[in-house]
Amino acid sequence: QEMGHILAAEQNYQRVRSLDSHWMEGMDRYAHLLFQLRMSRKNAFVLQQGGFIHYQFSCHAGRDKMDNDAVTCGVEDELGQLAADLLDIDDKKPEPWVCLSLYHLARDDHDKSIAFVDKAISINQQHSYAHYLRGSIFLASHRPDHAVVSFFRANDLQRDIPSYEGLVESYLAAEKFKEAICTAKEAISSAPRDARAITLVGLALSQAPASQQNGEGKERAKRALKRALSLDPGAPRPLFALVDLHASEGNFDACVKLLREAMDGGRNDASESSSASPATMGHTVTWNKEHADVIQSKLAEIYTLSEKYSEALECYHVAISMNPHNGMAVQGLERLEKIMRGVDPDEEMEDEGEVEDEDREQDYY
Repeated sequence: QEMGHILAAEQNYQRVRSLDSHWMEGMDRYAHLLFQLRMSRKNAFVLQQGGFIHYQFSCHAGRDKMDNDAVTCGVEDELGQLAADLLDIDDKKPEPWVCLSLYHLARDDHDKSIAFVDKAISINQQHSYAHYLRGSIFLASHRPDHAVVSFFRANDLQRDIPSYEGLVESYLAAEKFKEAICTAKEAISSAPRDARAITLVGLALSQAPASQQNGEGKERAKRALKRALSLDPGAPRPLFALVDLHASEGNFDACVKLLREAMDGGRNDASESSSASPATMGHTVTWNKEHADVIQSKLAEIYTLSEKYSEALECYHVAISMNPHNGMAVQGLERLEKIMRGVDPDEEMEDEGEVEDEDREQDYY
């Protein structure tokens, strides 16, 4: 449902801009919507650390080397124009500088992105979203301890699920599992029926060492993730986290069942009668349009792990036919083809990394 709300919000912001081109309030949020909607496709829905990394809520996922340059230029052009417009209106407010920060984040320039979000915070230290964005940039820069400070400040100013998500992910990245679990439980106390909050508990429990959970963490994580899916059947993050949990246990049949049900559920929902609410129908359209290639890619990954290579090959080709710029599918297919040729793909990746390191060293001389 969240993605449907995001698309509707973007349309509302566009309507406000068309009515009053000098309107400033909330334009930083509009900039964030532009960023996440465009970059979600560019990032090819990167799967990492047992979860679905924030295509809906933030900019935590790194840019993929298989990305489409046209998508990059699109988001940069939109954000660049919006930042220029806002600076012309009033450069004494934080919104233009937040927008400029997002512009440089889209360009992978984390240093400039931090500099401009710091400028926004210097103008208004109570601007919760600026602190949230600062935490997102630090997390994307692999500086989780710094990210915790910013997310904590954002959450202190405005308690919401995105700042809790940032905190949990930062604690997990820093391997502070106890803090991650406690923060996730606090998020549930704040929003007991929010699927995103319940998902956080599942993610934290799934990644914490068994020694810290009396050996019951994985099962508790599964229950939490299933609960999140029951509240929001179209939520990709708990779906992929649950799939990864089953995969880590070698239960590939359960993984395939979950992913097949997700695909069939989206198609079935789309063909249901008009008795469904507009919000639900909007969510269904978003699911079919935005996630089908990602689910196919994940299904192919599971088939690869279970050594069902022909099924994996078919799923990768389907995913790429749906979205030729799905970096996860393109890279997964390359990896699968190496495996089918009897080549160790991990060993080749290490060799490529060493060559890149040598090239960088030569640049200094």
